[in-house]
Amino acid sequence: MEEYLLVKSIIDEWDPIGLLNLGCPEDEYDPEIRDIVALLPFVKSVDELALRIRQVFIKWFEIFLSIEKCHPVALKIWEATKKYSFPF
Repeated sequence: MEEYLLVKSIIDEWDPIGLLNLGCPEDEYDPEIRDIVALLPFVKSVDELALRIRQVFIKWFEIFLSIEKCHPVALKIWEATKKYSFPF
């Protein structure tokens, strides 16, 4: 649960689609966050995480996000999960 809250705080701050600023519910990105948390044990690098985050948002929103847009948030998630030593 802690890793979910950590990833949620990062994704919500990023707000890649700009929905939270439009007044959408606080749980707007929860399905995507659950998908990202589920893949964390399997990714081996920040680059792979960026690619997988991109795929998650394409799957759920059918919009194009560039790897360049996803990489900074992937790096934040990668560093945060390593810092707190989550078991992935």
